[in-house]
Amino acid sequence: MSEQQELESGDVSVSMEITGSYDNVLAKLNRGQESPDVLEPFIQDVESVLTTIERMEEGTRSSVARNLPDGMTVDYDAEEVVDLLQVLKRYDLVVLEGNTWKVSPKYEG
Repeated sequence: MSEQQELESGDVSVSMEITGSYDNVLAKLNRGQESPDVLEPFIQDVESVLTTIERMEEGTRSSVARNLPDGMTVDYDAEEVVDLLQVLKRYDLVVLEGNTWKVSPKYEG
């Protein structure tokens, strides 16, 4: 009877044992949590934009574009910066006050 109840509830219970060195076990556990390699350049660019604004404390789209570090995956001009900032704003990572972009309190560490 209890077996039938478990099947009807839709819950699943799985137990497993992972053995090996600490680093190998940790790598196995984290395997599904990492971003796909194809996203890494984008994530690095986003972090660079956020870090630039944080360092500047605030900035217009043009000033942010001028202060971005060398080595960005994409060459961002003012229009491309504002496109990215609008996406980041949707995630509450930056705020726009007038024509000035700032890192939101949610992002500040």
